[in-house]
Parts: sequence; structure tokens; C-alpha cells
Amino acid sequence: MYLYKRGNIWWVKFRKDNKVYQKSCRTENKKVAQAWANSIDTARKMPTFEEAVEVLKILFGKPRDGAIELEAAWEIYLEVARSIGRDKVSCETIRKRAAVMRNFCDWIKKEIPTIKTAEAVTAPIAARYAAELARTGRKSKTRRNILGDLSTIWKLLEKASAEIQNPWGNLAPIDDDSERGKAFSREEVERVLAAAREVGKDWEAVITIALHTGLRYGDVAMLEWRQMEGGVIRVTPRKTQRHGIQTAFPITGAVRAALEKVEIKSDFVFPLHAEMYEQGKICHHNQLAFAEVLKAAGLDGKGFTFHSLRHTAATRLAEAGIGIEIRKRILGHTDDATAERYDHAEHLEEVREAMEKAATI
Repeated sequence: MYLYKRGNIWWVKFRKDNKVYQKSCRTENKKVAQAWANSIDTARKMPTFEEAVEVLKILFGKPRDGAIELEAAWEIYLEVARSIGRDKVSCETIRKRAAVMRNFCDWIKKEIPTIKTAEAVTAPIAARYAAELARTGRKSKTRRNILGDLSTIWKLLEKASAEIQNPWGNLAPIDDDSERGKAFSREEVERVLAAAREVGKDWEAVITIALHTGLRYGDVAMLEWRQMEGGVIRVTPRKTQRHGIQTAFPITGAVRAALEKVEIKSDFVFPLHAEMYEQGKICHHNQLAFAEVLKAAGLDGKGFTFHSLRHTAATRLAEAGIGIEIRKRILGHTDDATAERYDHAEHLEEVREAMEKAATI
């Protein structure tokens, strides 16, 4: 399939079943013509005629009757994504996008309840929400991801309603390196753990595991008891799941003591946190929940997040004189080539010694 011009108008030409088809795109704009051609290409690859017709109905049929209610926007996004083959993303990505959309709708209901439809979300409203994300202390990278997900959703909603224009462009913040890598001091760690005991909700054990292993919140929240056999915690980190690399952490004294206080209620070690994470509330409610601990510790507004515990673990290991390769084994890898050089399970004693040393300096 390729585009060509007849006069000022773009045309598309393609072959199907040994026949050549030519069709006017009815536009002088090459970008619009290319999108039109891509959509036809998607439709002609559908396995049945009926499915191809459904794709073309969404893309080129009459606009939907009436506006798109915000409450229905997520389902319409999924419908369009499935129809044009844009739903080939991970379940984790879909879950996070759903959470982002839900959080935005919750904010609209609270702050601008007169906005009821996706068409009514204009650039000034989008900018106001971006400012709200910054005001609540989310890091620039997190805000960029949230705004990017909303932009992705609105781009597909544009295909379902002629009245919708994506309002989320050019709002992504510039990444600020100064926001990264903040670790807790030893005195702050003690305050956080004391506060966690006061707040409850298994926060003390969750924080202790993160502090001694460097695991991210999602990996701790979704831990199951079966992953703790033989005195070892075995985890395939969600962020690097595609590499299939499993990390193994010996259950050290501090972690064992914290786990002994946890009541076994389900397959999950921390059912409350697992439910919160599974429901896609990590983008908003998780940070508010950890903020409860920080506030009790007198550290709210200091720029700390749950991820600070991972930075603290890395800092403790470095301060204990643990070499970079062992630190990599403990903290995990994001680079394929580096990850493939190590078998975490074969270095348990080495890792145990490093973790114990970091915990006692």
C-alpha cells in the first residue's frame, strides 16, 4: 500500500486478492491521508468481512450519536483499540491506564463537576490537572507517564467522536534529575519504621522488606507465601518481567522478625496491599497511603516516596563496601546483557553476607 497525489489530493493504492484498488483520501494533508491509509490497511487485515466493516464504521462512519460521557470513555477507548489493533499491550499497561483514567475522572467529579463528557475536556482543563499532579508532589517522570497515558486514550477517543480533540499535548514536564535517588538517613529510617508500627496495615513489614531487599512496592505488595520457601524470597520483578530473570533474597534477621508479626490470612503475604495494587490504585492511592506513614514520621512534604526505600537499600550496600556486581544482583537489572550474566540463585550466601553487612553498619 502506498500514497500518491492526483493534483492536490492524496490517493491510496493497494493490492488485494490480485486486484489493484485505488481510493481518494479526499484530503490535501499528507498526515491525514497516511492515517486514513493505515486504517484501511488495518481493516483489510481483519480475518472476516464483518470485522473489517466494524473497523471502518468506527474510523470513517458517522460520528457517535451524542457526546461521550466521561464514565463511558474508558470502555469506548478499549472498543476502538480492539477494532484497530491497538490493544496489543500488556495487562499491566491496560491496568495502569485504567487507573490513570479513573483518577482523572475522580478529580473532575471533585473539582469541576460540571464537566460530564470527554468532549468538554479542553486544553485549559488538562493544564489544570497537570498542575494538580505537580502540586501533589508527583515526580516529573510519573507526571509524564500519567499525561502520556491520558493522551493515548484521547487520541483513540478522537476516532469515536468528531467533537473530541486531544487536549493533553505539550503538557509533559521536563525530567528533573534532581528528583531522583533520594535516600532516607538512618535516623529517618527509624522514624519511618516507628510510624509504620503506629499506622499498622502491615506497613512495618512491607517497609522492612523493601528496605533490606530494594524491591519496588508492586513486588512487595504482590508477594505470596509460596515465594518464601527454604528461607529465601524468590521474585521475578514486575518492571523487568519480560527478561524472565528471577531474583532470590535470603530472609535475613530483620526481615524474618517483621514477617513473624504478619498474620497469615490468604495466599498473599499482605492481602490489603495486594488488593490495592491489583485494583490499579498504585498511581494515586498507594502514594497517599505511604504519605500517611511519612506524615506520622514527620517527613511529609520532604520529597520522599516509597521508592526512596530502594535508594536507601542501594546506599546502605554501597556504604557497607559491597561491590557493584553484588549490588546489581540484589537490586536487579534492567539491561538484558547485564542481567544474563548472573544467576541470582547461585549466589545466595554471597548475597546473604552482603545484606547482613549492610543492615548492621
